[in-house]
Amino acid sequence: MNSSIRPTGLFPSEQQESRLASSPRLPGLDGLRAMACLMVFFVHFGQLTALKGEWGPFDLARWLANGNVGVALFFSLSGFLLSLPFWKARQSSAPPPSTGRFYAYRAARILPAYFVCLASMVVANKHWQEQDGWQDILMHVLMLFNFVEAYTLSINPPFWTLAVEFQFYLLLPLLFLLLRPCGQRLAVGLLLLLGCAAYMTHLARMPADGSASAATTYSLLAHLPHFLLGMVTGYLLVSRTAGTLKASRTHDALLVMVLLLLGLILSTPLDDLLQIPAGRYNLPFVPLLLCLLILLVPTTRFGRAAFESAPLRGIGTVSYGVYLYHLPVQHVTARLMKHESMPAGEHWLIFGGISLIITLLVAALSYVLVERPLLRFVHGSGRHR
Repeated sequence: MNSSIRPTGLFPSEQQESRLASSPRLPGLDGLRAMACLMVFFVHFGQLTALKGEWGPFDLARWLANGNVGVALFFSLSGFLLSLPFWKARQSSAPPPSTGRFYAYRAARILPAYFVCLASMVVANKHWQEQDGWQDILMHVLMLFNFVEAYTLSINPPFWTLAVEFQFYLLLPLLFLLLRPCGQRLAVGLLLLLGCAAYMTHLARMPADGSASAATTYSLLAHLPHFLLGMVTGYLLVSRTAGTLKASRTHDALLVMVLLLLGLILSTPLDDLLQIPAGRYNLPFVPLLLCLLILLVPTTRFGRAAFESAPLRGIGTVSYGVYLYHLPVQHVTARLMKHESMPAGEHWLIFGGISLIITLLVAALSYVLVERPLLRFVHGSGRHR
């Protein structure tokens, strides 16, 4: 991004807004990716160490467990970023992005590193020897395993989000194709209506006792509202409707308030209050705050300063590999430490440090050896988003 673009508030000037919407990279979003993958890392860290602690209303175990909200952040970021070229094309009456090229780019981004990790897990655990092992592997290759109860969390539990993500990739261009005859505001309204319909359908599928199969819980339907909210956030960035609101430095304070609210909700009993039945990740309150966070970070001084730091940008760059490999690394680290009479729960600081460092190293290798070369090849120009 041009360094001369310095938005002073949530909604930048017309020129700044245009550049922000058209830039191949929005500042701070790599930092948000880093935050999301670290939140998920510490979910499983908390599960393996069973750390607990309460200080007034603050509950450490609750806070660690609610790191799964990082998944919601990933989903909303996907809806936001992938919708931007479509919203921009609609706004300028230009032809929509090529559907074939969109699918090619998305496949290149998610599949190669996933297949490498999948193959590693299958070989390491000799998964083909398990009952229905070959069928399970095939469903993972086809990205359909989250439709089958026994396969949803079988090989590497975090994989389920990749199936949901990939299924959303297939859906997004079709949504914009169906919305083509509609005006911008009508299109946004229909997306919000679709999100409500997805939630109501998911709620209707839930058993009366509140339990649900893994295939229901980890479906695209259950998480479609998060993607759609991200798409609406993309509309807000490129729309002049948002630009008519006066920019103000108070929006930097608003960003701080959003971060504090997220921390408060996810670490206190507010977590139980601020959610609707069967709503994934404290729907709608926390997802709305996450979308506001996505909108604020690239367009406020504080957001750019906080989330553009070199460490966060570095982790954000390799965040996909962190997500893929963090749980296997944690399991291996915990097993080796236990063999040395150092249980992860008692030596949680050492466990966390070692597993995080190894995860970052493996993720960096994945990025350098697999992800970046293939992205450069598919994009054809030696540059990738």
